[in-house]
Amino acid sequence: PPAECGACVHQSFVRLSRSFHWLLVVGSFDSSALLVLAATAKTSSCMHRTAARCLTTLARGMIDLRRGHPPTAELPHAALAKACAAAATDLTSNAEAGLAIQYGAPRGCASHLDTLQRWLERRYGSMVRRDGLFTTNGASHGLELCAAALTAPGDEVVMEAPTYFLAAQVFRDHGLSIRSAPVDAGGLDVDALERALRAGTSRPKALYVVPRHGNPSGASLDKDRRAKLAALAREFGFYVFADDVYHLLDWSSAPLRRLLEYDAAYASGESAGGGDSSDPAAAAGGDTAALAIPDDARVVSISSFSKVLAPGLRLGWIEAAPSIVAAVARRGYVVSGGGCAPFTEQIVARVLESGDADTHLDAMRRRCRSRCDALLGALDDAADVLRPLCRPTGGFFVWVEILVEGVTAARLRDACAEDVAFLVGDACDCDGLPIGDVAPACLDRHLRLCFAMLDENELVEGVARIARRARELR
Repeated sequence: PPAECGACVHQSFVRLSRSFHWLLVVGSFDSSALLVLAATAKTSSCMHRTAARCLTTLARGMIDLRRGHPPTAELPHAALAKACAAAATDLTSNAEAGLAIQYGAPRGCASHLDTLQRWLERRYGSMVRRDGLFTTNGASHGLELCAAALTAPGDEVVMEAPTYFLAAQVFRDHGLSIRSAPVDAGGLDVDALERALRAGTSRPKALYVVPRHGNPSGASLDKDRRAKLAALAREFGFYVFADDVYHLLDWSSAPLRRLLEYDAAYASGESAGGGDSSDPAAAAGGDTAALAIPDDARVVSISSFSKVLAPGLRLGWIEAAPSIVAAVARRGYVVSGGGCAPFTEQIVARVLESGDADTHLDAMRRRCRSRCDALLGALDDAADVLRPLCRPTGGFFVWVEILVEGVTAARLRDACAEDVAFLVGDACDCDGLPIGDVAPACLDRHLRLCFAMLDENELVEGVARIARRARELR
């Protein structure tokens, strides 16, 4: 289009926004009025593609099944406000509280890690090693730290196909070669991985997996696959970066042990010195032999408060055998900067200690379960055109196959553009060569739906719209 069209569109939107404001003020705003405006807009050469679509979207109400965020309105505003107020008061009334705004210990504030250990043990129902915890600025930061500390440029990393669509760039930033492994309704195909390892077609330094309620698959590795994966990691000497951000968002009748608990080094009594000192320089010193990582220390659990509390806190943790944590803690920028978030740790520790975190997480699990059930029910009603890979019992997502011959997710997305959004399967491709004899599924005929953000009625209507468009494309 001509350059002046941009200004024309802008001016038109300004006029339209003023009209919308007037309609709202006088109480005459309804969807039929917007549809009329949309039809009129299509006659304008400058704005027919942009304004008409926006007007139609406003009229029908865009249903966003794409974003994998917790709903803003349901975040624990009051609990965090209370914790922030108490932490702020402490700064002027408690001399020791001033340490929260000083440089912190590289692994994290000792009192926060104590609180985190107790809370995780209660929520997981299993042992959590205090000397195996390390504070991060969230799961992505944890993944970045692990890639930096445990891999080198040119190393191979295996990812699931489909995988969390933003993780691959972390590995590319470190010069790693990405390979893909297939996923089925039980999660990562560990048998296919074993065949590739034994055939020598894959020699990874690390493997990235979402073992519980996967993003985007919704699938979970059962106990046999977990045990086998940990055993393969020990035998073939690669690390497993287990993205556990959805592990606590579980409503199944039989919760699974974390993959980390199958790591012999984590379960053993091996320990590593250093790292708890509040002085980063002191933490960096000591016997360099402490940096050695035992051959059987293989699994790293990477998690975060982003899904179970609030993403804006930018607080998470790494959990691993102490020797792995020591190696991460001795990264140059960690030693230089100290702890990641000392003041935020104090705020979150209060939320954990007060029970507010439990109240929020339990309510969130109930809501997500109800929403997931509604989404799966809607997919059952659309079984002629849409089929879920599995029926998740936790997490945020359902992975759906399009059953209409010749219809790709991109084509269906374009057909749905005016009133429903989802993530196309191709976006969840790590773009890595397959590891062996089982090629990953054709992702361009799949889509990811998030059930966490919307209420049950919106989820049902969103699936109905997608199914209707899919049938129209037959």
